[in-house]
Amino acid sequence: MKTLIFPGWASFESFYQKELKEDFFYVNNAKEISIDEEVNIIAWSMGTLKALKFIKNNKVNKLILFAPTKKFTENIEAEVIDKMIEGLNINKEITLKNFYKMNFKDLKNFREFWNNYENEIKKLEVLDLINDLEFLKNEEIEDLDFTNVKETYIFYDKEDRIIPINEEFLSCGYSKAFSRGHNFIYKNEELKDIVRSLLND
Repeated sequence: MKTLIFPGWASFESFYQKELKEDFFYVNNAKEISIDEEVNIIAWSMGTLKALKFIKNNKVNKLILFAPTKKFTENIEAEVIDKMIEGLNINKEITLKNFYKMNFKDLKNFREFWNNYENEIKKLEVLDLINDLEFLKNEEIEDLDFTNVKETYIFYDKEDRIIPINEEFLSCGYSKAFSRGHNFIYKNEELKDIVRSLLND
């Protein structure tokens, strides 16, 4: 069965290949794909908004959401997003470094992440990053609809500074909390084992 990954903001395919799963379809824009078969879905942060729209019209076997949100600006003011857009136009590297730092509870993990993925980070296009920020500023899922989903799994961080967990998600299925920061995917062997077990079941 195919696995679709809806990525978080300012992330890239190699990150998911290394940290979660080697074989998947990477989905930047759900409008660009048409799936007739049942699929598994992994989505993180910004990607959960896209995944929640996608599942309304597609059959899903297992839906795995990391740091899900219905509306990003419930937690981050629109003005902060505007400042990030301005920062990207001035200095992409500094803006991304500041964002990635907020992703980690342990700054050692941030430094390792940056060193491990610096080449991929440099390839990120400013226009794509800005378009995704505009999406985050304007997109909202009014109602959670899991009619087409067989099993739902919610993973979140107890001290997420970017997307604190919305209690509504915790009643949707299995849930598990970590204490590593918004990017609780990085070097999380426990999570990797859980995800691979779910997808191989």
